Amino acid sequence: MTSFMRNLRYAVRVGAKNPGFAAVAVLTLALGIGATAAIFSLVNAIILRPLPYPNPEQLIGLGQWRNQQGEGYTQTGVSAPNVLDIAKSGIFQQVAYYRWSGFNITDGNRPESVEGIKASVELLPMFGVKPMIGRSFLPEETEAGRDQVAVIGYKLWQMRCGSDPAILGKGMELDQRHYTIVGVMPASFRFTWDQEMDVFVPLVLTPEERSEAGRGTTRDLQTQARLKNGVSIAQAQARMDVLAGALAREHPLTNKGWGIKVEPLHAAYHRQMKKPLMIMLGAVLLVLLIACVNVANLLLARATGRRREIAIRVSIGATHRQLIAQLLTESLLLATLGGVLGLLFAYIGDRLLTLTMAQYHITFPNAKIISIDWRVLLFSIAVTMATGIIFGLAPSWATAKGGLSETLKESGLSISSDGGRRRLRNALVVCEMALALVLLTGAGLLVRTFVELANIDLGIDPKNVVTMGISLPAYKYKSAGQQSEFYRTLIPALERIPGVKSAGAAAGGSNVFFQPEGFPPAASGHEPTANYKIVTPDFLHAMGTRIVRGRGFTDQDNQNAPPVALVSETAVKRYWPDSNPLGSHLTLLARVYSGQSSGQSQPLRVVGIVKDVRNDDLWKPESDIYVPFEQAPGPSVFLAVKTSVPPMNVVSAARQAVLSLDEEQPVDRVRTMEENISETYGAIRFPMALLWIFSVLALSLSAVGIFGVMSYTVSSRTKEMAIRLALGASRGKMLELVLREGLIVTAFGVALGLAGGLILSRVMAGYVYGITATDPLTFIATSLLLAGVALFATYIPARRATKVDPLVTLRYE
Repeated sequence: MTSFMRNLRYAVRVGAKNPGFAAVAVLTLALGIGATAAIFSLVNAIILRPLPYPNPEQLIGLGQWRNQQGEGYTQTGVSAPNVLDIAKSGIFQQVAYYRWSGFNITDGNRPESVEGIKASVELLPMFGVKPMIGRSFLPEETEAGRDQVAVIGYKLWQMRCGSDPAILGKGMELDQRHYTIVGVMPASFRFTWDQEMDVFVPLVLTPEERSEAGRGTTRDLQTQARLKNGVSIAQAQARMDVLAGALAREHPLTNKGWGIKVEPLHAAYHRQMKKPLMIMLGAVLLVLLIACVNVANLLLARATGRRREIAIRVSIGATHRQLIAQLLTESLLLATLGGVLGLLFAYIGDRLLTLTMAQYHITFPNAKIISIDWRVLLFSIAVTMATGIIFGLAPSWATAKGGLSETLKESGLSISSDGGRRRLRNALVVCEMALALVLLTGAGLLVRTFVELANIDLGIDPKNVVTMGISLPAYKYKSAGQQSEFYRTLIPALERIPGVKSAGAAAGGSNVFFQPEGFPPAASGHEPTANYKIVTPDFLHAMGTRIVRGRGFTDQDNQNAPPVALVSETAVKRYWPDSNPLGSHLTLLARVYSGQSSGQSQPLRVVGIVKDVRNDDLWKPESDIYVPFEQAPGPSVFLAVKTSVPPMNVVSAARQAVLSLDEEQPVDRVRTMEENISETYGAIRFPMALLWIFSVLALSLSAVGIFGVMSYTVSSRTKEMAIRLALGASRGKMLELVLREGLIVTAFGVALGLAGGLILSRVMAGYVYGITATDPLTFIATSLLLAGVALFATYIPARRATKVDPLVTLRYE
């Protein structure tokens, strides 16, 4: 400890003597450590931080899956009879199921739409979180007629109920149905990690859903469970595999080809985000490594000026080990200061990340609570220590092993051989240039992908379109005729609003099985599938979606007319590749694997082909089937209103049009279509922006690195250059001498970076669109960019070499 404190005091004095050097080194490290800690805090919030429930490792998600015609595995919810069989397997403490549900609060003067859950009695106890006030559901409250009780969220209790401490037993009108409030969840409770639900009500399964037929027609129950103590995920999966096999044998019509997947609930929430986050973390670690290389080069340059000091210390008895310990202490001191400043940068970075994600409408689970907790702090300390060792070890070793007698003898006009250190510095610059090129290549691939996606035809025209949602309550609009009449009256009322060009409504959105005419029948559960969309005649016009062939829907396509359908271009390519589907029939099968039963199998005549619409997936279009709203009406719709004025200007009038038909009917989810598109692109724009920021930082550090090395080369070889000039060498030769060394370093850096970029392309293969992961244009452009920056950084000290005055230099010596 005494030796360490002595080394530390000496390190402080050395830093105080060279404040400029110390400031540059600390700031460089702080940028690298801060960026790394900020991204790690995002990874920590989304992936590493456990779920905020007791024993979260026991919580799992359950889903049914099947192979969809070689297109990969499709996972769905679980049917009610299968859930009941799963609950009997004996490996779970609780098995809970639920459905998402929106409610309209209809008491008071202000109708309001709220998010809710219809849940089994096991759901809230499974999470191990008790209501702050009152209780959860009782078993008998999931029976029909006894289910009019509600547990409300803390926010709704505050905003709607005025934080009433005597709320228990009071009523709330949900969809004009009276519910008795029996509990209030605590403020800290989040459902599915970061969502605060407004209302929980019991889920009552109908006799049809519980029946054997329900095994294949109601695979829409979101299912979660808590494992018994001592039961592992692997054991649970093995047990579910056995159960799935038994169900396939006992119920082949509904369960053949279907498996049951067990997944930790924590992993289910971030399944699709883990790989992109790991790519970002890897990118920022490369930036940190480049920063370390830069500081190592700074230390090597400073070491040359300290060779006489080191030689004198060796001459009076300092050992090789003591010298390395002293120099490593100086490196760790710089790293510690950089780490402290880096934590401040990380805090600022966390705030910027939060604001950026809000701007791009990024909805990562738990992303709202990005913070520097003990995991981020430990990670930062570990990174700081590793950084100090990484950038300090090579310079310390190179400095400590210098020859004593050669150093003490150097004076006057002697030109010391610094070849070993120069080669080490050049090697470090090659490494940082290679790392920078890897980052630039990754960012370039994402930019090219974004450009390709930005230029694709979305199948819609989002300009001047406002969207909104309406959910008609089932208690008031019980029949299809009532639902159809409401929207039949509403759409013309919307089109009469000044500034509105057209309006339409769409429902559905689930996936359906269907059988195209002339297509070979597939095995049960493996039939073709498509997105099922129910639209009014003017919806496609309001959205700017073109009819490619045939006709669109008209008001005559009602319940008294023959059933008709439109199909998308992708559906035609996939299921009618060599024929014209117009006039042929397709049959919607009475099974829906994500949603409720579609009823009886229904043949539809294809009357038109619609331009592909990119739904939630920009990467590839999907098969879509459209049917007229009048032939398949529903209570909940997505309204699209095309305007000739700023779209938000008509929202107030649109609300009034709805209230004029039903004064208790709220309108929610009001957004422009351009906002919806921006949110979709935000999922790509956000990592692309981060990767470009890291790439620019890496490129800047690399430029500084090669500039520093070349500047040091010129300053350390000033005497040599003066002698060359005195002996007749031209100044052009001096420029060529320095540029040649810079070119060699750049060439090696680019070659090594291209090799690294090819390795990176394997990781990026699933994140590019319209180009290959080894896109030649990207690789060439990024290589030229890096080479250009490096040559510019080399040219500045090379020019300085041509200005050496031999007389002044040699006279000084």
